[in-house]
Amino acid sequence: MKDMVKETLSNTDYERGGTQKDFYTESDVKFINCPLCGTNQYKEIYKERGALGIVSCLSCGLIYINPQLKTPETVYWGDADKYFKEARLIFEGKARHHRDTNYLDDLRMIYRYKPYGNFLDVGTNMGFFLRNAKGWEWNLYGVEPSPSLSEMARKYFNLNVKTAFLEDAGFEGEFFDAVAMTDVFEHIPQPTKLLNEIRRILKSDGVLFIKVPNGLFNLFKFYIAKMTGRLKKYDIFDSYEHVIHYSDRTLHRILEKCGFAVIRTYIGKPIQLPVWHKYVGHFYQYPSPWILDPVRQSLRVIFYWLSFLEFWIRFKKAGYLAPNFVIIAKKV
Repeated sequence: MKDMVKETLSNTDYERGGTQKDFYTESDVKFINCPLCGTNQYKEIYKERGALGIVSCLSCGLIYINPQLKTPETVYWGDADKYFKEARLIFEGKARHHRDTNYLDDLRMIYRYKPYGNFLDVGTNMGFFLRNAKGWEWNLYGVEPSPSLSEMARKYFNLNVKTAFLEDAGFEGEFFDAVAMTDVFEHIPQPTKLLNEIRRILKSDGVLFIKVPNGLFNLFKFYIAKMTGRLKKYDIFDSYEHVIHYSDRTLHRILEKCGFAVIRTYIGKPIQLPVWHKYVGHFYQYPSPWILDPVRQSLRVIFYWLSFLEFWIRFKKAGYLAPNFVIIAKKV
């Protein structure tokens, strides 16, 4: 069945809307200090896509990219026409996004803490997450620095999205009841600057929702791939865009540093990435059948369930087997 599908689909390169490259040189990157503790002492773990380094801070243990792209946020300041081709069926209401199940789970959890009020989505992208919140009891706002992506969110989903970095968006102090970053915070090169702005615009009883890929899980995948001789076949750390790889401990620490207290931590459901782009060049946004990628889809589910056992053994801390985790925090 899988071979028949492969034969009927054309094998073309993935047509990306963004500006990411497969290989970067020293002229593309810059060295930085640790985004959590500010030191410049680190251990290199791996090199990815040429000049991009995955390192671990010797002082606080944060895993981050160093050197990293000079302007990693502009990776998504790409071609609107290509983005439209990739997501056309979603815009037209003919297909669902492959993360819709995850997005709805996230919204239901936020609703348990803040069922109404002003809701801000940071890093709105094309609006796929925020569109799922329409019809709930929130007043919806978004902020997205990419001109092409934010315009598409306004045009196709009629969302109230500002084209700006959050620090430049001009929101009033203590305006929001809920601020969400789902699969966004790992993209932020200066996390303390962003968290300080969120603290300013969040109400005293407001909640901050953050979902991130688990840095410890990425390390686990890295060492398994290294031991089995398959390391070069994978882009484990997504280093051109994911500039920080948080563990449960380091995310707690940076939140506390910026005046937040964690009120809940839990394991998020696995994200089943589609594989259409391997065969047809795009359609990466739409769910693909299990038969096209059975091993990885099954392994994601297995690790998800195993991560619950590890979570309780580690006294409700995400460990090495959780693909991602969620933290809900409040101001202190």
